[in-house]
Amino acid sequence: MLESIIAEIDAEIARLQTAKALLSSESGVGTIRKLGRPAVAPVKAPTSRKLSAEARERIRQAQIKRWAKVKKMGKPNVNAAVAPLPTPKKKAGKSAA
Repeated sequence: MLESIIAEIDAEIARLQTAKALLSSESGVGTIRKLGRPAVAPVKAPTSRKLSAEARERIRQAQIKRWAKVKKMGKPNVNAAVAPLPTPKKKAGKSAA
């Protein structure tokens, strides 16, 4: 009699350990999902690109050409495009009679 009770207790322990393993594993069916945003893997910081001296010089020369083109075009005279404001006419005063 005592041996059968011990065998049943061992079987119950085995079932409980199996259930515990299923619940504690992440891929198990009974996992509890946490609320909120999912965890994100750390993002690798972008590395800065290093330009060669020749590339920097080409960029510098291209920028100088762009500045020269703008300077060559010249700034338009804003005042010439706008008509001058009319001068206010003096009102004739009341003459004393």
